[in-house]
Amino acid sequence: MSSLAHRATARPRTTRPTPATGVDPDTALLQLAGEVRGEHALIIGPNALELMCAMIRRGAAEVSLLRQGVRPERATMDLAVATEIASPEQALSAMMQARRALVASGRLILRTNADPTGRLAKLVAQMLRLQGFSAVRARGAGDRTLVTGMLPWFGPFASA
Repeated sequence: MSSLAHRATARPRTTRPTPATGVDPDTALLQLAGEVRGEHALIIGPNALELMCAMIRRGAAEVSLLRQGVRPERATMDLAVATEIASPEQALSAMMQARRALVASGRLILRTNADPTGRLAKLVAQMLRLQGFSAVRARGAGDRTLVTGMLPWFGPFASA
């Protein structure tokens, strides 16, 4: 096959649609979290009271706000949410707290601050993989990005 024929059969690149800037970050996060009924959730970061109330209204069994300087209990949460991630250092701190709190197969959602370049979200996704999270995905939510990951059920990272 010639290189010209290969170029003709290659799928054209598509640009990702730019989400509306008026999207409520909490609504987008809750949609991404999916069904939380009966789950135990931990929220790490500021400006989370509305999010906490929304999760309780959706049927979460327990929602805890992690105060700064307090370590979460080990392996007690099904879902961890980190809000207002503005730097790689904040992301790493939130990941370490979430890893401690999450049970095997627990989920983590990190919401980055506005970053038009997208570099922070890419770095956060890479850091999640390095911390042993799998199924890492990034999704736009207005001017922010939601990055998700899941702890494995088994293997060397399951009990780390």
